[in-house]
Amino acid sequence: MSFLTLRVRTFLFMMLILVVAFVLTGIFSLYHFRAENKNYHYERLERKEQAIISHIDYFTGTAQGQSYTPWQWKGVLGGKVAEISSIHKLDVGIYHPSGLLIAASSLYSEDDSIFPRLLTDYAESSKAQGRHVVTEGPFLISTSEILGRNNEVELIIRVPYKVDESSIPEEDVEFLQQLVLLYVFLFLFGILFAFVLSNYISKNMRLVIDQLKKVRINGSNEKLTWKLNDEIGELIQEYNVMVEKLERTAVELAQSERESAWKEMAQQVAHEIKNPLTPMKLTLQMMERVNDPEELQEMASHLLEEVETLTSIAEAFSRFAQMPGLVLEEADISYLTQRALGLYADRGVHIQAPEPVRVKVDKEQWSRIVHNLVKNALQSIEVGRSPKVLVHVAKDGEGNAVVTVNDNGTGIPQPMHERIFEPNFTTKSSGMGLGLALVKNLIENFGGTISFESSSSGTEFKLVLPLSNQQTQK
Repeated sequence: MSFLTLRVRTFLFMMLILVVAFVLTGIFSLYHFRAENKNYHYERLERKEQAIISHIDYFTGTAQGQSYTPWQWKGVLGGKVAEISSIHKLDVGIYHPSGLLIAASSLYSEDDSIFPRLLTDYAESSKAQGRHVVTEGPFLISTSEILGRNNEVELIIRVPYKVDESSIPEEDVEFLQQLVLLYVFLFLFGILFAFVLSNYISKNMRLVIDQLKKVRINGSNEKLTWKLNDEIGELIQEYNVMVEKLERTAVELAQSERESAWKEMAQQVAHEIKNPLTPMKLTLQMMERVNDPEELQEMASHLLEEVETLTSIAEAFSRFAQMPGLVLEEADISYLTQRALGLYADRGVHIQAPEPVRVKVDKEQWSRIVHNLVKNALQSIEVGRSPKVLVHVAKDGEGNAVVTVNDNGTGIPQPMHERIFEPNFTTKSSGMGLGLALVKNLIENFGGTISFESSSSGTEFKLVLPLSNQQTQK
């Protein structure tokens, strides 16, 4: 049996779909949380920045509206920048509207390029530029403007915010934990569901397969029932239709075979009866013209012989067409075979039966079996060859009696092997071809089997019959 059965393939396919779905969901979730994390840092930077601006406004309240030079602002804010940076735990750079650096802290950022001496983006104009954020390496750098009373830019604030991508908001961590638990539960449930579903599909397919194995041409086949209108239901419906067609075909075939057999039988009977009728007719015609009593006596004798021939033909067909009721009784077939072969002692027929072999048979019919097989063996030996027919009766050690009939005849041609037990089939120029068919019929009624092996140097017929219970126990 192949490892990749339908059940295994169904299970693996469903697991593949489940894994792909989880991978895609995981990728989407990762993308979503990265976006959420980035948004979280942007919002946190904005809150920190607003707090810093409010703090700076507190220190520069008296100086607002004054057109201070960078050095004047440095005098106002120079000592406050480190304090503001320490309170808000972010470095801060304060620039003049012209873009010149007034003061900057370096408590949390070691990169000197974050606070350049001149902001070129703001050097060309003193107009309010609003707020913008740029990314430089691991930092988000926000640049905002502090406007004066006349809505003019008084100061420019530059705040670097170091992004820690490993830090996830607490509410997101809790959500991720719940999502992982949900994924584990769904994955285990998916495995269980895939296993149950694959077994369900394969179980019903196995039901159809087992039923198909039981289908017999010559027999009543059981139909299957299925409540659902699905693919398995269609398969079962087609199976039921096939069973109905098979039963009808078997009946038609059996009827056709019976008709064909009786037609062949009728043709054979007509042929066998026609052969003696022709000489009988000629004899009667001659008797009309002959007055000699001796000749009439001879012709009458000839007619009687032909009548006997017709009688034997009728009896042979009668025996084959309707076998008399068999009387099965335990008997020693070694003794029965020896007695039946007494007539052939001087014709090259020998028997080997070293021990009693008891089998349930019909004694009268057993003699007929032996006579048919030995007679066929003798007739298969060509003229001029010394006949040698050996009949062997023994037990095979497996609870069976084995009878073999060997001859040194010309053998049975290979094309005729399949038809040798058919009624009306014969390899001889004369005869009705009922002998071996009769033997096969009787042996099967005794519960045994018959087979043969043949070559150009001779043929062996083998009969196998079950030993009686008493013989088997011994």
